[in-house]
This record gives sequence, C-alpha cells and structure tokens, in this order.
Amino acid sequence: MSRRSFFTAMLSMVFLLLVSMISAQTFYVVNSQSRTLSRIDPSTNSVNNNFSSLGNVPNKMVVDSDYIWVVNSGDNAVQKISRLTGQSLANIFVGPGANPWDAVRDQEFLYVTGLFSSKVYKINTLTGTVVSSIFVGASPEALLVVDGKLYVTNTGNYAENYAGSSVSVIDLESFTVTATIPVHANPQYLASYGGKLHVSCTGNWTDIGGAICIIDLATGELEETIDLGGTPGCIWIGEGQAYVGDSSGLVLYSYDPDNLEIIHGATNPISNGGSEILGTDSMIAFLKPNWSANGTLKILHTDLSAWQQYNVAMMPTDLKMWAEPSSNAEELVPNLTIQVYPNPIRMGNSLHFEADKPLQAKLQIFNLRGQLISSDSFEGKAALELNRNLPSGIYLYRVSEGAKIQSSGRFVVYR
Repeated sequence: MSRRSFFTAMLSMVFLLLVSMISAQTFYVVNSQSRTLSRIDPSTNSVNNNFSSLGNVPNKMVVDSDYIWVVNSGDNAVQKISRLTGQSLANIFVGPGANPWDAVRDQEFLYVTGLFSSKVYKINTLTGTVVSSIFVGASPEALLVVDGKLYVTNTGNYAENYAGSSVSVIDLESFTVTATIPVHANPQYLASYGGKLHVSCTGNWTDIGGAICIIDLATGELEETIDLGGTPGCIWIGEGQAYVGDSSGLVLYSYDPDNLEIIHGATNPISNGGSEILGTDSMIAFLKPNWSANGTLKILHTDLSAWQQYNVAMMPTDLKMWAEPSSNAEELVPNLTIQVYPNPIRMGNSLHFEADKPLQAKLQIFNLRGQLISSDSFEGKAALELNRNLPSGIYLYRVSEGAKIQSSGRFVVYR
C-alpha cells in the first residue's frame, strides 16, 4: 500500500469512528411556539420536526427508554409520548393553576415543579396519577436527583428582584423538605460534579449579573459563588470543563469545575452560543433558539469546532438526548421474567412471585399512592410465597438488585 493510500484509509477510519460516536444517539427538541416535538438522528442526518404534537405551552421534558414526558405548562399537565413512535399516550393532570415547569424521573416516579403553586408534585408513572405534593420555595423550576435526594431551584419573587432565591432539598424516601439553601438571584438550572451541586443563577437580566453557586452535597453548605455575569442558563459539566448556556441564546460561558476559575465570562464569552446545552466525552450540543424564527441544533466537537447542524421548529425550549445501549451492553442486561400468580388473587390467599433464575434481589409492593406496603428478599431463591392479607384493590410490585430495577408490574386483589 502506498503512503497516500495508507493515509486515505486512516482518514476514512477516523471519519467512521467519529460518526459512530453519535450514531447511537438521538436528540429530541421541544418547540414551544410550534407545539411540536423534533426528533433528530445524526447517523442518518434525518430531522422530523413533527415527531409528535404537543399540548399548550410545552416547556421541559424527560426522556427514558420507552417514553418522553413533556411538561405542558398551559395545560397544567404532563404528556406521555411513545419514544419510538411519537404517539401521544396520555395526559396526566398535575393540578389547577400549577403551571408545571420542569420534571425529573427517579425509578417509577416523576417529579414535577409547579411554578405558580410553589409545589413539587410526585407522579406514579405506572398509574399516571399524582400521588403526593409538597410546598417548596417561591416559583420552583429545575430539578435534579442525587443520591436519594431531590434538589429544587426556587427562583424567588420576580417582583422583588427574585427575593427568596434558594435550593430546596427533598428526601425522596419520606418526601419531605429537609433543607433550604439561599443562593444567588434567580436559580434556574442544576448539575452535579465531584460531590458538589452547581447552581446556575441567571440574575435579574439588568443590574444583577448571573452566577454559579457551589453547594457541598455532603454538608448542604453554600461554599462559593462564581460571578460569571451575563445571563447564564443551562449548565453541562464534562471532565475538567463546565459549559453554561446563555438564557438569551446568544453566547456560551465556561469555567473550570475543579478549581472554579472562570474561562469565559460575560466579558469574554464564546460567541457561538445557545440556551440549552448537553454533551458527552465526544461532542457538545446546544440549542440556538432564534426566538422569532425556527431554532437550530448545533453539534460541536469537544474543541468547539463545527460538526453537524440541524434546523428545528419555532421557539425551542428544551433539548434532551437518548443514547441507545451498545450490543455488548445489551448482552449484559439480564432478561428477567417474573410470573405473579394467581393474578387476580382473592383476599386472604397466598401470592406467588416466580423468577426464571435465583436472585439476590428485593421485592417491594406498593399501593396506588406509591406507599410501600411490604419488602421481602429473594436471597438466592427463584420464588417467593407471600401470605399478605391485603385489602381489595390494585397493587404495584418492583424487583430490584441493588439500584437496578429488574422487573415491575401490577396485580389485583378482589373479595
């Protein structure tokens, strides 16, 4: 092989490697003004800006392996959509006048902030019902789950320069507020890195500039405030580099998440910017909203050089990505089947749970409000017989090994 042929072959291999880095990743964009959901597949350069029709004032979303959960603020509801087909499957009413803003999923529960109600709502995704709610601070927006705790940004009172800006800490097991941490004005986004919570605070858009507040997750103490200036928004932290979107969608900011030194602040921002940002170890993606026209999804290399670009619809407000597991990863995932019988079961009779292999797993049973009824262990067995005198109704079960849920479902008890 000639030297030229060798280098041509090498370049082709590098190109294919780069493409493969994002080929298994699919991007989803909420277009608030168009009321549509965009689906972008970089491996085929395909864009479907009408993947799904959304409700009134769609805002943020959660993407999981099966569903996309879109928060429709104007409908006071969360819309459940098939991630594979885009079909709208259900609308879950959150609460009157709630104006739901953001959502996060942890196990079978979806947690939603109510901007106007000052509440966080707990939704059981198996039943599609709100099972509980709790007051936090004024005008809550962003949510993040870390180690069994739910962190909520309370943006405060807009009419009083965002007075009361804080972060609420909710213990998920008891669903109670355990702490409220005052922060800089108008906190809107959260990220965790190295045992610290990074809170992106936008400021008041005029004479109070934006900042990043650093909270120690172990102590719950505010450790430091990084004065970025400008109007920082969405935050993404990679290895040794933090990028922050601009709420106006114009620029990007950056800082070192280890030593907390500003790299690009309001005085020297990165000019090619956007509002929402996310990334991996091979790329950075962000939304440029173009508020009066169609928005743009830009995918950059990690050195911020251009890679791919796609047009989405009008006034995009959220960007999420779903990475399909590789074939090797899929082979490592247990294919666990649980048989529950008899189902339905008459009150007072024994209930049997049988797996297709011995497990070191925990079996939990919940009622429809998400309350834990019982917890039992397989401990190397493939079957459990439970003699629970459960009242008639519908119950949910979950089998988990460590933090991984292996199986879940429901059964019915009748008189």
